[in-house]
Amino acid sequence: IIFYNETAAALWGCRPELGKSTFCGSWKLYWPDGRPLAHDECPMAMALKQKRPVRGQEAIAERPDGTRVPFIPYPTPLFDAAGELVGAVNMLVDITDRKRAEAAGQRLVAIVESSDDAILSKDLDGIITSWNPGAERLFGYRADEMIGQSILRILPVERHAEEDMILARLRRGERVDHFETVRQTKDGRLLDVSVTISPIRDEKDKIIGASKIARDITAQKQTEAALHQE
Repeated sequence: IIFYNETAAALWGCRPELGKSTFCGSWKLYWPDGRPLAHDECPMAMALKQKRPVRGQEAIAERPDGTRVPFIPYPTPLFDAAGELVGAVNMLVDITDRKRAEAAGQRLVAIVESSDDAILSKDLDGIITSWNPGAERLFGYRADEMIGQSILRILPVERHAEEDMILARLRRGERVDHFETVRQTKDGRLLDVSVTISPIRDEKDKIIGASKIARDITAQKQTEAALHQE
């Protein structure tokens, strides 16, 4: 190594010795699966040995304090006017935030997939864009039967105006509070449900749809009705 900038030193958590440290300034290196990565086998070493850029490989740098930083290196060989290899330049991109976002996304998917509640999403035209196993169990429709279909499919006809109101409020950016209503299953049964609606926003913070959580409260409503009659 003959040069590195302050951002590289911050990523590594150390300062390799110029003219002596080889290939990568990291204290220790690992592959994404946790296996140790020898410095002479890292992407920069491969770029120099093979005389070609190395792209698409991720690695993990461990700092002397034990913290680890996932990154993507972009080593590119340098050649002189005669075409002889004289070195290489590397750009290291810290992907910690991306990895955290991916992990959070995976956790969210696990929660949605394992939930007993019906969790679905729709666009601002009321077209269903996702449908979890809980929704399949509650309403009787498979995901492939509902994705791309109107949410009105699970609303009794007399409740269609309710959905129009919800969509209008979402388009205006207004909050839709938790409420109780009635939905219809594939076999025609009516269910009392508790519904929570959350807006879905794009990268520009524009509302592009909504996610819904529906919980079956039919048994609860029946119990309340029976107690009221007593």
